[in-house]
Amino acid sequence: MRLRQPGCVPADASTEPCLAAAETGFPSAAREEAVVSFLIPAYDDPGPVYVPESPFHRLTTFSRSELANTRNISAEDRRLLTEHFVSIFQWDVVCLHLPIRLELPPGVRYWRPRICRSYYQWIPPDDIQSADDLIGLDNFDLVLRLVDFTPWRPILGQRFSSNFGPPPFDPVSIGLSWLLVRWRDWKWPTLVTELHSQERGLGYCRLLGFDPDDLPAESTFRMALKNTDLAWLSLCEDSLNLGLMAYGIIPTSSTFPGDPPDRGVSLATDSQLLEARSRMRCRFQRPDCFLPPAQRNCAAKKAGKKGCDCDTDACARHCRCLCVLHRLRSTCLFPQHTDRRQNGWPHRRQLQSARQTSLWLQVQGLQRRR
Repeated sequence: MRLRQPGCVPADASTEPCLAAAETGFPSAAREEAVVSFLIPAYDDPGPVYVPESPFHRLTTFSRSELANTRNISAEDRRLLTEHFVSIFQWDVVCLHLPIRLELPPGVRYWRPRICRSYYQWIPPDDIQSADDLIGLDNFDLVLRLVDFTPWRPILGQRFSSNFGPPPFDPVSIGLSWLLVRWRDWKWPTLVTELHSQERGLGYCRLLGFDPDDLPAESTFRMALKNTDLAWLSLCEDSLNLGLMAYGIIPTSSTFPGDPPDRGVSLATDSQLLEARSRMRCRFQRPDCFLPPAQRNCAAKKAGKKGCDCDTDACARHCRCLCVLHRLRSTCLFPQHTDRRQNGWPHRRQLQSARQTSLWLQVQGLQRRR
C-alpha cells in the first residue's frame, strides 16, 4: 500500500494516528502501486454544543415599532443600524471562535474506525488575515473555512454496511462535493474536471480532504448519492441548525425587546429568504383565532373593536396569521428557550422534516443528473 502525505493534509498530520501507518504488512513494492489510505478514527461525540461565550449572543434586534418605521430600508442598511452588528462581524472577532462546531443529532449509528481513500479535516484559514482576504471567495468557499463538518461523518457513513471491501472515500468528502455541485450548478463531469484542474483543483482537494492523485470518478459520486437515504441528509441539515443555534446565529427564542424568554420563534429551515407576503388584517390575532369555530373568542371585540364573529373556517383563511400557517409546513420549527445548564437543551431532538426541505429538493435535482 503506497502511503504518503498528500497535498490535502496539513504538514503536521503525519504524526497523527489517523494516517495509515506503514506497518500494514504489505511489501514495499506493493505499497508503491496502491493508493493512499487513511485510518479515520472513531468519532468521539462531545455531546450538545454549548458556546455561551459566542459573540453572536449579544446581537439584538429592532422592536416591533422600529421594524415598522424602517420597513422601507433595505436589509443591508438595516443590519448596519443593528446594535453590535458591525463590531461582531469583524474577521478578528469571528476568527477567535473558529471552527464553528456542529452537533450530532441523536440516534445516529456509531462511526467505527475505517480506512478511507480521503480524509476530510477542518483546516484553519491561516491564509485569511483580514476581511480584505475574503474578497474573491464565494459563500461555499467561506463556509468550508468557517465550519467543521466532521459530525456529518457518522451520519453519511450509515450507508456503509460493513468494513469489508475496498477502502471507500470519506463520506464527508463526498457529501461536501454534492453541495459544491449544487452550489455551482454543475454536472458530474464538471465536478470531476474541476477537481483535476491545475488552477482550482488543489484548493478544492485541500478543503474537501481528497488526495489530488486519487480522485473519485463520476460514478462514485452518483452511486454514493443513490445509496444515501434522504433522512440522513435531513440529519445533516439538523446538525447544521443545532450548531448555529448553540452559537446564537440562529435564535432559540423571540428576539424582540421585552418579550419573555420562553416565547418561541418560528424558523424556516429550508435556507431560503423570501419576501413576506402576509398582510395581517387584525393586530389582535392570536392562536385562539384558529381553533375550531365553537372555541373561538374574538380578542378584537373584547378590546372594543369591530372584530369578527370567528364562526366559520373562512375567518381563519382571511386572517392568515403567519405563525399558525407555518404550523402546516414541515419545514418550520417552533423552538422554545430553555436554560440548557439546568433543564437540558431542547433542540437535541431530531428536527428533520418529511421530504419538504430545499435540501431534499436539491438532492432530487442531483439524482436527476445521473
